[in-house]
Amino acid sequence: MIRNIHIAPASWATMQPVSSAILLAGSGIQHDRETENITLIEAEVVDTEGFAPGESRRNITVTGIALNPLVGKRFRVGSVLCEGTELCQPCAKLEAHTQRPGLARRLVNKAGIRARVLEEGEIHVGDTITEETGG
Repeated sequence: MIRNIHIAPASWATMQPVSSAILLAGSGIQHDRETENITLIEAEVVDTEGFAPGESRRNITVTGIALNPLVGKRFRVGSVLCEGTELCQPCAKLEAHTQRPGLARRLVNKAGIRARVLEEGEIHVGDTITEETGG
């Protein structure tokens, strides 16, 4: 389930919470700085690290689903079809931005995934994330 949605109009601008967002095919979230994909992170990681909402710099925080297995697979965010493309590995910029020494090392293989949007549509906080089957 989607717990939070965040967008930022420019790189490293403050992430702004929204209750819904338009996902654009071949692009990302409308009005977000990412122009080729969306990013998702598990709420359990956010909670374990004590991130404030949006501090992880990921667009969508989810509960109840493991994200890493979705790399290379199609899944729906609400009704919108997406495809997991790669793990989001943490970088030194995130560590510097959050002023949390050792953060990048702790988040290796736990910092979420990138996904491309295959169909346009609107998503909402509370929508489910479901893996596509048979296709």
